[in-house]
Amino acid sequence: MSDARPLSAMQRAMMVQEALAGHPMYTMPVRFAISGPLDADALEESLHHVLGRHPVLLSTYDGEVALPSPRGFSGLRRLTGGTDTSVAALTGLGDTRFDLATEVPVRAVLVADSPGEHSLGLAVHHVAGDSWSLALLLRELGRAYAAAVARTTPDLDPAPDFFAYAAREQEREWGAESDWWHARLAGAPVRPAPRTGPPTGQESGTYVVADLGIDAHDTREIRATARAEHVSPSTVLFTAVSAAVTGERHESVVGLPAALRDTARRQATVGPLINTLPVRTSWTAGTRGAELLRAHALSMEEALAHKDTPYPVILRAAGARRGSGADPLLVHMVNVDPVALDLPLPGLRTRARPIAPRWANVPALWEFTWGTVGNFRGVLRADADSFTPQDVREAAGRFRHALRQLVLQPR
Repeated sequence: MSDARPLSAMQRAMMVQEALAGHPMYTMPVRFAISGPLDADALEESLHHVLGRHPVLLSTYDGEVALPSPRGFSGLRRLTGGTDTSVAALTGLGDTRFDLATEVPVRAVLVADSPGEHSLGLAVHHVAGDSWSLALLLRELGRAYAAAVARTTPDLDPAPDFFAYAAREQEREWGAESDWWHARLAGAPVRPAPRTGPPTGQESGTYVVADLGIDAHDTREIRATARAEHVSPSTVLFTAVSAAVTGERHESVVGLPAALRDTARRQATVGPLINTLPVRTSWTAGTRGAELLRAHALSMEEALAHKDTPYPVILRAAGARRGSGADPLLVHMVNVDPVALDLPLPGLRTRARPIAPRWANVPALWEFTWGTVGNFRGVLRADADSFTPQDVREAAGRFRHALRQLVLQPR
């Protein structure tokens, strides 16, 4: 297999977990409403051009290596709006598993809702990208579409190859980094997920969702506290989650996604350049406000200094074995995602239409994003196998209490 390309540790881990789960844990769907005279042929031509720039998007995966797809991208699926088929195609973008051994990790569907109104849905498997990659692809698609309708060549810089990064990761020795994580996580507390009985068959693997109720006032207080204590708003939110889930030990291990994009080349790379860091923090009873924020800021900073260590290496260093169930180290993950998805198509109005994820890939995901008027939005998505609806409501309530304690009494 001379054309075989190496996979990163994160890619291999995702494929194993999804195969064991039996449902689509790592599909990333996006959807846009498009108003105006869309040239569907030009859009499809642009899709082929953009995908062809990134080998990670035109490969098949067998769990160990990637191979160039013999069939390539299947093309833009075109449907007429208002039919059961078109509705299912858009709403189900994240519900159908990719057969990564035979198809490339990208699907696209275009629905003509009415004259001058279309819906574009894209789904990318996480094995081939992350939220940064999606934003990058959409920008490239806009520029390629502008060139296609103008009958010119897209003005795009050469794209870096993600597999070159994966090859360097495989060649690297992780001994010193593994030793650091071993020392860091020795004896780390892992609180079991609270659910004791099984969910119903239809609930298994899906999310239980609670809005965290962050409003404009909360956003102002979060920003003011962050400025006063010289930390980021993300640190304030992370600390509130940690305090909410720690229990009586005053010690937590909470997951933090870390982007591996410290260079201009990596920032131009499509691929899953992201890692999961278990951030361990401890504090004494009665610690509040600024002192609690500083303890978490330090823990986050120290973990981020070792963020290149692949998560499977971190698991082994901690003595944890990853199986078919919940993560052996992490129950809670905090994701503060500032990446706003935009599809710039010349002469057209485009509006993002979020598709809520259905299938869980971590026991409890605390998601924070920017709302339409610049306010934070917060949602807790918890795996129904690990949390009951009552568990989720109680966790959301503890978060609200912890956040109030942080922003009302920062000092």
